[in-house]
Amino acid sequence: MVEVVFLGVGGWLSNPLYGQSSILVLGSDKTILLDAGEGTLEKLTKCVRVDVNDLDYIILTHSHGDHVLGLPTIAQHLRHPVKVVGLRETLSDLRKIFEALHVENKLQQLIFLEIMPEGSEELDEGLKLRWVKAKHVIPAISVVLEVDGVKIAYSGDTSFNPEFLSVAENADLLIHEFSVPQEMRELAEVLGHSAVTDFERVVKLSKPKKVAPVHYYLEAPKLSLTSVENVELVIPAPCSKLSF
Repeated sequence: MVEVVFLGVGGWLSNPLYGQSSILVLGSDKTILLDAGEGTLEKLTKCVRVDVNDLDYIILTHSHGDHVLGLPTIAQHLRHPVKVVGLRETLSDLRKIFEALHVENKLQQLIFLEIMPEGSEELDEGLKLRWVKAKHVIPAISVVLEVDGVKIAYSGDTSFNPEFLSVAENADLLIHEFSVPQEMRELAEVLGHSAVTDFERVVKLSKPKKVAPVHYYLEAPKLSLTSVENVELVIPAPCSKLSF
């Protein structure tokens, strides 16, 4: 069984009750964290009682604070190194953050695995990662994770990106950000975020079994799949879970 736990489903500008970007994927023998916004350690303890020392991989989509600022706290509690996967720019920014916080000694608890902007890799048996360049305002990636045969696609922060939706096609679960409200949709490309009005075309192009919108602007958007068949819409809240 594979379990997906939504630790934080918001961003910097969301209602703080949503938490910040972080998703836990529990495989049969691997534990993967997708992004680590502020409060991730607390949510790990509250939502699933997972010890940070049980983490095998932390995969970072980019270095904006609502995706990485939980890492210094996590590192304080690590008793052994954890592998952190990210772009060169993301890992470089992370080093600077640790140095600015005067906890650079805790970097020894993180094994950085630098990746190119696009590629794929088998991280472990039964654990495959594929990623593409996201359309964001800083270097960023969108990822597709295959865990024990379950395909999970996670957009990170990106404007509408057909390349990602192509590699995410037929995912068991598509986790996609929709940060830009309808009244601001013309700014989506400039902001490097997807608009609520992109929702149905994202789903139509990628054809997932389930879709979970995340990274809300202020409050959770009102979404529906009236013109899309055979796709289940899941509106996640902090600590909500899906099993496959």
